[in-house]
Amino acid sequence: MKGVLGNQYGKVGPVVARKFRNENVYSAYQGNVANPRTKAQTNHRLHFSAISQLAHKMACGARMGFVAAARGTNLSPRNIFQKVNWGCISVLGPDSINYDYTTLKVAKGGLAQVYSVGLNFDNPQTVKVELRRSANKCQRTPNDKAYVVVYCPDFGTSVTSDPIDIDTTATAEVNVPDSWNGLKVHVWCFMRNDGEASTEFDIAAGECSDSEYCGSGNIG
Repeated sequence: MKGVLGNQYGKVGPVVARKFRNENVYSAYQGNVANPRTKAQTNHRLHFSAISQLAHKMACGARMGFVAAARGTNLSPRNIFQKVNWGCISVLGPDSINYDYTTLKVAKGGLAQVYSVGLNFDNPQTVKVELRRSANKCQRTPNDKAYVVVYCPDFGTSVTSDPIDIDTTATAEVNVPDSWNGLKVHVWCFMRNDGEASTEFDIAAGECSDSEYCGSGNIG
């Protein structure tokens, strides 16, 4: 808009001046623009906040488990974690946010999977997992290692095991903080190629298997 002081843009007194289709136009200034907060919109914001916080709390496992899945995309491993696990959270309101840990994935990929065949919490501050690997001999490399992730919702933190050698079976023992004593934890396992890419089976460096939910229990 051109006034006595020349071209004007933005708020000018009770009006807003702007350029529209090469024309100078102005409209009445609206001091109070409503921020729509329907129940669905509010729940969507809560849902996004919940999955973002969960990705932050499980950052270590998420970085390892989704780095290969994020390669070649414009998404980060954390973004992939959020996308894959969006459906694991249900929101009915601010006081009703529920997590289905049994369907949550801490890793995603095409390696031959590893499964839990036993979970034990008898030893203090220790989670013991009996692991068995898929018999699929194709989607694997000599450098594959198993990992176990233990998550404590009360503290909002997770622990990832050291790499575990496994061909067919193995036992993993993961130490957790003393402060977790008596608290409930959730456990997952997955495989990861810790070596170079395999051209024979088209397996990238850092490629993972889909994670498997091992179960839950209270730290002894």
